[in-house]
Amino acid sequence: MSFRCPQCKTNNTLEIIQSIELPPDRRCDEISLQVVACSACTFRGLAVYEEFLNGAETDLWKHVGYWVSRDAVESVLQAMRSCPDPHNPRCDCPAHTSLGQQDVYGIWRGLLEIERGHTFSMRLYHGPDPQ
Repeated sequence: MSFRCPQCKTNNTLEIIQSIELPPDRRCDEISLQVVACSACTFRGLAVYEEFLNGAETDLWKHVGYWVSRDAVESVLQAMRSCPDPHNPRCDCPAHTSLGQQDVYGIWRGLLEIERGHTFSMRLYHGPDPQ
């Protein structure tokens, strides 16, 4: 699954290279924190996929990318790689514990501890490259 790179604007070059499934919170039934990288340029960033089911007949979801520092990407990537079971949201390893922190209201804290720049859309591109 490839996306459009926010840096070089090339379609189908931004890929999810690592991810970790985090515990659900009061809003989301599924939360996935992802490291994304472009195969056409040097861009690397983070993305968050959240799925809100809550008994709805159709899935409601949000997939957002974040510009973050190289150090932040490396830190998250190292944590993900240290997890013995990244696709298990119930894993109790240190990576899941730190990346999956929730506030006192039971809502995932997200990327609050990471300095973020602009966001970008994580949408699949279906069509020809614009000239």
